[in-house]
Amino acid sequence: MRVDYVARKVTLDDAFRQLTEKKLKKVAKYFNDILDLRVEVAQERHLYVIDVFVKGKDFDIQSTSQNKELTGAIQEAVDKLEIQARRAKAKLKEHKGRGGDAKMVQDWEVEVFDGQAAAAGTPRIVERSTIPIRPMSTEDAIIELERGHDQFLVFRNASTDRINVLYRRSDNNLGLVTPEL
Repeated sequence: MRVDYVARKVTLDDAFRQLTEKKLKKVAKYFNDILDLRVEVAQERHLYVIDVFVKGKDFDIQSTSQNKELTGAIQEAVDKLEIQARRAKAKLKEHKGRGGDAKMVQDWEVEVFDGQAAAAGTPRIVERSTIPIRPMSTEDAIIELERGHDQFLVFRNASTDRINVLYRRSDNNLGLVTPEL
């Protein structure tokens, strides 16, 4: 973890830097992708003012603290930062977990074959996948296909117990394939 220090009207010794980095590890445990970590220390009259900025891929948090002692100011700033980090982490988790159950989980298996057939110029299989087949009515399949971004949907028709394929045509209508036995 690299910390950038900016000091105004105060000199920072190694003991302060070690203490600050030790305290900031509390905040770093909440996020894996911290891009920038900056500590600004200034002395205004008889108070030390500390501003801590943490910038990440999905978040920006900062805190400011004033105290008569330098170590007290850094402790207060890191405590405030930790509260904000906890809130930001909870918000990220809640935001990412929100849309997950709306999508159908598909078990795709992809295989890419080597190029001897490509050298001969013959058609070849470049992708192979397996998908789960769920029983549903044709109306449910239409709703499922409209909700997703796929071009087709393979399903077991609940009324006939046969495998059907519903696909999106180029004219934005739908087609239904029912194989003959």
